[in-house]
Amino acid sequence: MQDALSQRVQGWTPFFVVVDSLAVTLSFWVASIISQVLPPEAVFPTLVPSSKEGVLLGLGLCGLLLHSMIWLREGYIYKLISGRSVGICASQVLFMAVGLFVYLGLWRDYMVSRKLLLVNLMLLGPALWFGKMTFMAVLKALGTRIQPRLRILAVCDETSEKSTKQWFSNKKMLGIHLCDVLSMEHGGHHDTFINKHLTDAVGRDRPNLLIWRLPTDAPRTERIRQIAESHGAHLAVDMQPIVGDKAYLHMSDYAQMKLISLHNHPLVSPTHRLLKRLVDVMISLPVVLFVLPVLSAGVWLVHRRYSPGPLFFKQNRSGADGHGFQIYKFRTMTVNHGKEAVQARANDSRVFKGGALMRKLSIDEMPQFLNVLKGDMSVVGPRPHMTEHDALFALECSEYALRHNVKPGVTGLAQVRGHRGPVDDAQEIKDRVTSDIEYCQNWSFGLDLQIIARTFLHVFSFHAKSC
Repeated sequence: MQDALSQRVQGWTPFFVVVDSLAVTLSFWVASIISQVLPPEAVFPTLVPSSKEGVLLGLGLCGLLLHSMIWLREGYIYKLISGRSVGICASQVLFMAVGLFVYLGLWRDYMVSRKLLLVNLMLLGPALWFGKMTFMAVLKALGTRIQPRLRILAVCDETSEKSTKQWFSNKKMLGIHLCDVLSMEHGGHHDTFINKHLTDAVGRDRPNLLIWRLPTDAPRTERIRQIAESHGAHLAVDMQPIVGDKAYLHMSDYAQMKLISLHNHPLVSPTHRLLKRLVDVMISLPVVLFVLPVLSAGVWLVHRRYSPGPLFFKQNRSGADGHGFQIYKFRTMTVNHGKEAVQARANDSRVFKGGALMRKLSIDEMPQFLNVLKGDMSVVGPRPHMTEHDALFALECSEYALRHNVKPGVTGLAQVRGHRGPVDDAQEIKDRVTSDIEYCQNWSFGLDLQIIARTFLHVFSFHAKSC
């Protein structure tokens, strides 16, 4: 369920989608007329496009609606208000254009005018932008007259007063009116503040919604709720002063339990785990059958020339839930150097000639697809560290163990962001762990595909820290 503020803000999204649909329809109609008068087949224009060409309009509207459901959703209005209308229009046009070209390619519909298609795509962006700006101008002119207005009274500490007022400053056009912001002095007594200042302000301003942005407990929250409801106001409690800056916060209702989750873990779902495992097998199986044998032969020749010895290097690493497993890599260092736990660095004397290039191109990582096929690893996930390093890194970052909630990966979000190679300081550890936890809590099939695609670009960029 959504609170009153979310209902008011997000409730405007369908209106903007309707405006976008009208803009798409208008741009198609104008493009139809322009395309008829353009040479070489210039004719007297007809105002009604043919049913054959009307398919383009239908596909464009379907693409627009699909884009709104997938990409915009709750953040549509926030993006518009923050001045990102051009970016939204560009993504909408791109989405519709891909859909149109896919349709033309699959059905090879040569009866559709290419002039109409080109002119329509040229007009879509300006039409969408003009429609949004016009509707926002109307809202700015009429927003303060929208009834019933959502009247809000916010309570916060002195440090948050300015940011609270600033957030509401551009919401008037949505029919949102900030009655007042009550700020409590640092070290002030909550009960005295509630009984005197809050009660007076609620009775004076008669808000629809009271937003409490101070730390609270169950008895105090109940007292605030009673005051708000006795004056016909709903209560919304800001959890940030209680739980801190968490990227994820979700409330679930289970019979007698109301759980506020501070972490998301999408890979707990059996469906998601099965999908990820299918992708792992579909990628790793061809690599193991067709790519790895060829690479093994080439690496064996390099070993014979520069450093005879075992083809593979095996080492114990930490996997999902902290369980250990043996990782496979092509050997790039001399045999029996006795310093397996020491991280490799640039110009490391242990790396033989030819081994450095394999490390630069990540060829030494390719045998890890055997681990993926066995189920010890995934194609995408947090990189597995040596058990000795796990203990050291955990001392620097208290959230380190959260990255063990999923299988380690051949590549990961931290790696495509440039966090690879030796770890030099505590900040480097924190950066990697932050990216790993972000991946664990925001996993999706699309994110995996994006990381895989970025990995190919990253490998051939010869990252400086790849040693």
